[in-house]
Amino acid sequence: MAFKQLKDLIEWITEYHELLEQQYEMLADAQTDERMQMALSFLASREHIQAEAMEDFLQDADDDLMDAWLVDSQQFDSRRIPGQIPACTGCHDIQDILKNILGSHKTLTEMYELRAKLAQNNREAELFRELASSQQAEARLQSRDIGRLEMY
Repeated sequence: MAFKQLKDLIEWITEYHELLEQQYEMLADAQTDERMQMALSFLASREHIQAEAMEDFLQDADDDLMDAWLVDSQQFDSRRIPGQIPACTGCHDIQDILKNILGSHKTLTEMYELRAKLAQNNREAELFRELASSQQAEARLQSRDIGRLEMY
């Protein structure tokens, strides 16, 4: 098992959102279909908002909590996640984008839920439960808005 501090994991989560933002921006720029451009630009903006929220959280968070040491579970190796970010290279329609959204949010939600179970105190567990809930809400919001785009 590898050890890291909670702040390192929050920084990694910020990078995850930034990578998704960049991916969606590149895909939007390459699209000729206006709906696909809109959908991918929307997703890039949502990922940007999430990255900024994590940065703000890190700046405002209690140092004692952020300095807490975490034990990496063998069930979930966060170092391998960048390779698990769905590339969406085959995104040819809105449904492909939707699958990509759900996959990327599922990865983070599962990590948050596992971290809540592995938490060494109530503050840490509550933080990860809140992050999981927030991630699920964001997945619903993005899915809903992408679905609306497809309807029109």
